[in-house]
Amino acid sequence: MTKQALGPLKYGTTVMPWGRGAAAGGFVFLSGIDGVTDEHGRPAHGVAAQALVTLNRVHRLLADAGAEFEDIVQFDQFLADPADRAEYMRVRDEWLAEHAPKLLSERSYASLLIYPPLATPEMRVEIRVVAYLGA
Repeated sequence: MTKQALGPLKYGTTVMPWGRGAAAGGFVFLSGIDGVTDEHGRPAHGVAAQALVTLNRVHRLLADAGAEFEDIVQFDQFLADPADRAEYMRVRDEWLAEHAPKLLSERSYASLLIYPPLATPEMRVEIRVVAYLGA
């Protein structure tokens, strides 16, 4: 089994100090992905905006690695504030209904964690995933 790094993580033209993650043994492991800024470097304010940026970013990064959102077998979601839980879950479930309805209906993922503070004071949402590509 060979591990393959997925390369640097870029948000617009900014290269982040951490990578996208790695692929190994038929799995894709994405590092913690956030939505503090959109793809143009503009700030995303509030949990709903950051949830959408983060989910879209995870979707794109999985596709770049050859996976789909419905290939996710572990979906760790981190929120900075417990007061954001209901709004985050509403936005997440609406997004999943449109982009990954099978994953939403089977509820094969878990882990919504409240983790104050996240990496920066602006960060409201972070998502880390493992997806199965197959043998």
